[in-house]
Amino acid sequence: MPHALVSLARSRNLDDLEAAWQQALTSPNADDARHYAAALELLCEQDLAGRALGLASSMLEALASKDMVEPALELGFRVLRQSAHNDTLIKAVVGLIEQRYGDENWFELLMRRSGLQIGATVHAVQEFDKLRRYTKGFVVYHGAGWGEGCIGEFRPESEEVVVQFASGRKEAFPLDTLLTSFKSLDNEDLRAMKLLQMDVLQEEAKDRPSELIRRTATLYRGTITSQQVKTELCGSVVPEKSWASFWKRAKASAAKDPWLRVEGSPTRPVFVLRSRPVGIAEEAATAVSHESDLGQKIVVLREYLARGGDEEVRQQIMALTTKVVEQALEEKKASHAHILDGILFLEEQGLRASVPAADELRSLLVKEDGSLRPIAIDRLATQASREHAVSLLPQALGENWADQCAVLLTEWPDSVVEKVVDKLTSINQGVLCLPIWERVAPYPKRYPMLVYLLGRLFSDGVFDGQEQRPSEVAVVRVLLHTARLLNEERKGNVAYSRLLARLTSLLTGKRGLLHQAFEHATRDDFVQYVTICQRAGEDFPQEITDTIDRAVMQKHPDIHAKPDVPFWERDHIYTTRAGLQRIKADYSMLVDEKIPTNSKAIGAAASLGDLSENSEWESAMEEQRNLTGRAQEMDQQIRSTRLIEDQEVPDDTVAPGTKVTLRAPGEQLIVYRVLGPWDVTDDHTINYLAPIAQGLLGKKVGQTGEIPGPAGPTAVTIEAIERIV
Repeated sequence: MPHALVSLARSRNLDDLEAAWQQALTSPNADDARHYAAALELLCEQDLAGRALGLASSMLEALASKDMVEPALELGFRVLRQSAHNDTLIKAVVGLIEQRYGDENWFELLMRRSGLQIGATVHAVQEFDKLRRYTKGFVVYHGAGWGEGCIGEFRPESEEVVVQFASGRKEAFPLDTLLTSFKSLDNEDLRAMKLLQMDVLQEEAKDRPSELIRRTATLYRGTITSQQVKTELCGSVVPEKSWASFWKRAKASAAKDPWLRVEGSPTRPVFVLRSRPVGIAEEAATAVSHESDLGQKIVVLREYLARGGDEEVRQQIMALTTKVVEQALEEKKASHAHILDGILFLEEQGLRASVPAADELRSLLVKEDGSLRPIAIDRLATQASREHAVSLLPQALGENWADQCAVLLTEWPDSVVEKVVDKLTSINQGVLCLPIWERVAPYPKRYPMLVYLLGRLFSDGVFDGQEQRPSEVAVVRVLLHTARLLNEERKGNVAYSRLLARLTSLLTGKRGLLHQAFEHATRDDFVQYVTICQRAGEDFPQEITDTIDRAVMQKHPDIHAKPDVPFWERDHIYTTRAGLQRIKADYSMLVDEKIPTNSKAIGAAASLGDLSENSEWESAMEEQRNLTGRAQEMDQQIRSTRLIEDQEVPDDTVAPGTKVTLRAPGEQLIVYRVLGPWDVTDDHTINYLAPIAQGLLGKKVGQTGEIPGPAGPTAVTIEAIERIV
């Protein structure tokens, strides 16, 4: 584990560090490069630069051999900044520099300015490292007014750098100005991440809030108040409406963070970065002391055991766990669920508490009247505890445990119901689940997991030969309804998405239930299957739809037969070749002239100063939205276009591509050419999509149609029809 390397370096356990490093060299990971660097930096801080150099050179070679040039180079730069170097390391870093940056247009300039063209010295490499941090993609900071900005362009011919600032302004500066007046920010600096890695910050806010507080504290020399945290994060990283919930989680997380010391009051805490983290076992003891609930104490101890890098630390954490559990057993204040959490955790690690887990599980699940309450298993704090508890059901409930569990299958929570079914199946008692089908099949929305599990037992032949066994056709119908419901609800629900994937596999796999059902399905059954898929929408799993469609085409193709419709009613836009050329010309003018001109106007408006009171900027931006929206619309229309010349235009029916003569009231004759939307160049040509054409399309000579008029629709008679395209 990369964290273990850091821990071993901090403890100066050099032999184990060497062994762990050799293991890491066999499969180096770009994401772990920062941990490699942290371990090396710790060795340098402890006057072990010689040992660090050997490890650094081997890791650079390992990363480079796997084409991980970027992390290898960053590792080399970080080691050199510790004043740890030798000729081998310097040459390796220079080689990586040429490999990574040799094709950049600024490479020769930076080589010359850094002195690397003259010779590969540590000073020249460090100077190159400094200069490259002012090239495209890096973030710089100006403390006297400009603030932070991302470098968007490096112009080597004029030695200018273009910076796009967070405020919205873009400005070009001489490189020397940036070197003297701007600070280059590390990629992990909060200010840089706000510009380039906001998604990472938001992920930290959600999952690792104390890590975000540590990152924020570095901006304030390691000590930050609650108000300063809010100033830096609220609105920019954490939405204002979510601040209260984030702040509650962040304070709780910071209290357990080994790198943070929390001072001040509970309402106005002050966070102080430690120079080194407390030991994991010590940290675990501190974190446990902050929890009053035994279940949460066990959760904390599980987390720290997972982080424990060596056996000694793991033994210390488990000794602490034993102490916590036995104290709870002695005091008899904790719930059966939480005590069971602790006992199960101990048993998972090969330890035993003074009370067997099966006894505590019986107390949790069995009421005073002897009845079973399956839902109580969800009181356990972790999924690992719940699954372990299921394995102990025979010991906890006695000989008839299978009958007790099966008859109440609908009451087992989704977190463990699959484990319960698997447990029953493992002792050839899966058939006990069959009576439940009649109870869950009508309610797939309430029992989606159980419907899937029973369908799987059906597919595996567990119910074969049973009198109550439902037909394949009926089972598939219920499973399809379940898939439709899961598909409707899966957005934002990871559990439903995973279950839908498993259900899709069950239906369409090599031994899929759909294939079994097709052998016995009638035409009406196929119609039901098709209807369910159609109701499920376009995002319904394609594998299911395709499997059913193939079977329908083989057995009942008439189900998919569709009535033929006139070409002008299909989902396309029909026009002549001349009309298509007109819309393409308009589109070209829009994207090649109007939009570029607008972009220049935006740039000119931006140079006028404060954008908040800049009417030219607002006007240009509004025009940009209109132009780009129109361009997108025109692009979609062009893609949808079909030529009238390529269609079978009828001779005796009003259609696009015909000329129609109409007799209006008063014996007046009107002649129209019916063409496409971009063909209307005179008063005698009408767009077939326009209201004036809609009452005529499809009519034949002698029939009556309608055209709109000021006083309402006017009836006209079709006198003649002539094909003109």
